[in-house]
Parts: sequence; structure tokens; C-alpha cells
Amino acid sequence: MIKNIIFDLGNVILKDSPSVVLENSKILSKNCQIIKSRFFDNWNELDLGNETLKEHLDNCRFDFYIDESIREILLNYYKYRPFNNEIVELMNNLKSNKYNIFILSNNNKEAYEYLKKNPIFKSVDGWIVSCDYHILKPNKEIYIQLFQTFNISPEECFFIDDKKENVNIAKILGMKGFTLDIKNHGLDKLMENLKENKINFINRNG
Repeated sequence: MIKNIIFDLGNVILKDSPSVVLENSKILSKNCQIIKSRFFDNWNELDLGNETLKEHLDNCRFDFYIDESIREILLNYYKYRPFNNEIVELMNNLKSNKYNIFILSNNNKEAYEYLKKNPIFKSVDGWIVSCDYHILKPNKEIYIQLFQTFNISPEECFFIDDKKENVNIAKILGMKGFTLDIKNHGLDKLMENLKENKINFINRNG
């Protein structure tokens, strides 16, 4: 029987990729693409906890000027990133139905410290974030860390992630799981999958 629901953050609880914050900035289109490719697209060292956001930005070494307003956005991107409100609603719904809620995410220290204090995550019972353990999904060791830290059995867990490879490892380890494609009717398909796994929630359509 499923007792624990584990959520990823990016493209699950949080909307789109971190670079979505650039869309509302006044950066020239060409420069915007360069920032996206250098700053946002290679985060392994950040998510492993081996560098800070400031160090990462400094290491990008852009050959054009980044003014203070843009620098502030980049170093605090997590404050501007929107939420998937329907997933947040589902998370709270599942919590009200007595499921334990956990976050399992590849993420950096600054974003994690900010997000875990956000009231949106009040229903979360625990976090496992890559920067704390220097392990990235889909390495099985970070999943094992989740089981050991919270003394939970993989057979009693359901994992929701946007990357198929992450869900596949979860299943190999004994968890149930679903790959969420939020832009292609993913929420409806997730609801169907939850029902198939006898996971109780209040249907948003009544």
C-alpha cells in the first residue's frame, strides 16, 4: 500500500525551467540565449553542492556587461520562478488524505534554503536535495538516502518526476512512479495513474 508520495521540483511543482525568469527581463535576445546556455544549462556542479550561484555566475565569464539588475535576477532566480498551482493543490490534497509528502530534487543550496521556508511547502514532511549529499538523480544512492533518512520502504512510495530516467531508477528500486509531462495533459494522466495505484485524493472536477 502506498503511504508516501515523493515529488520532484522542476517541471513538477515548479513551472518550466529556471531560465523562464529571463522572459520578463530586458536582456537583448542574443545575450539572453547566451545566458541561458551558459548559466542555466549546465548545473551539475551547482546541484552537487560544489559551487555557489555567485561562483557559477562568475565562472560563466560573459563577454558582455551584466548590469546589477540582471545579476540580481540570476542570483535570485528561484524567487521569480512560478509554481504549478494544480500540482501544489494536489500535494496538499494528498497530505490531507494522510499521505506523507517528500521532495527529492537535484537542486542547489540557495534555491533549497529559500524554497523550504516557503509556506507553499508546509505539507512537506521531508526533503532530500542533491546539494546536501553530492549525489544527482538518477544515481540510485540518492533514492537510498531518501529511504534511509525517513525510514520508509520503497514499496510504499510513489514518485513523480518529469524525467523518465529518474522514474525508471525509482521503479527498479521498488517504487511506483509516474513521468509527468505537464504540457501534454500530464496532470490528467497523473490523476488516472494515482487512481490505478489506489491513491486517494479529492477529484478536482468533483
